Amino acid sequence: MRSADVSEKPSAVAQARRSVYEMLSGFFLELPDPEMVNSIFDPDFDRRLSAVASVFETGEIREGLRFISAFISSSRNDSREEILKRIAIDRTRLFRGVSQDHSPPPPYESFYREQRLSGQTSADVYRFYCRLGVTLPEGWTESPDYLGVEIDFMRLLCQGEEEAWLNNQPEKALELLRTSGDFLRDHLMKWAPSFFEKMVELAGLDFYRGLARLTNGFLKVDLHLVEEQLEAVSHTPEKS
Repeated sequence: MRSADVSEKPSAVAQARRSVYEMLSGFFLELPDPEMVNSIFDPDFDRRLSAVASVFETGEIREGLRFISAFISSSRNDSREEILKRIAIDRTRLFRGVSQDHSPPPPYESFYREQRLSGQTSADVYRFYCRLGVTLPEGWTESPDYLGVEIDFMRLLCQGEEEAWLNNQPEKALELLRTSGDFLRDHLMKWAPSFFEKMVELAGLDFYRGLARLTNGFLKVDLHLVEEQLEAVSHTPEKS
């Protein structure tokens, strides 16, 4: 299944999309730790990246994967402790807006669309989640419009859609697919590309430069894919 190929079963498309969102949300939500560093250098990670390239093939995605591969190759002989330190420093600078000159504005939708934190946009995103019965974990300190949370919400939508197709619930699956398109169009794509451009410009490591290109490319191709899927399956529900 190429990026514009909707010939696969809808459940398979949803599964492929979910797996990419799952990988991406982990990098944006979780703080770097030894387990994360080890996972980057695990051969299975390289296989996952290769799968993304073969399924969702665009120039921007390929560029992102090249950056990540370059980081892995250039760091392979460094100590895991040193790699973790470099990743943690770069992540803090890129995601926390610690320096006006050397950091992007922090990745919150309301900041990019309203130039303030916890604005009306944040409330709109929260209502979007509630409509789907999604709540943030107890004790969670991030705003609902934080980039990692929005990406993980897309993972949940894909997961629910996949399960609906497999359970022969085409109406539910199509509603979740429409919701995915709405959220991409009305929220993520309204602001995230601006953050990713700044992230590429200011990243100190090819890892985060690649993550920015990969995520931005995937969001764009996914919106196109969702629109194609809706057109292709709306009148031909998948049979069990």
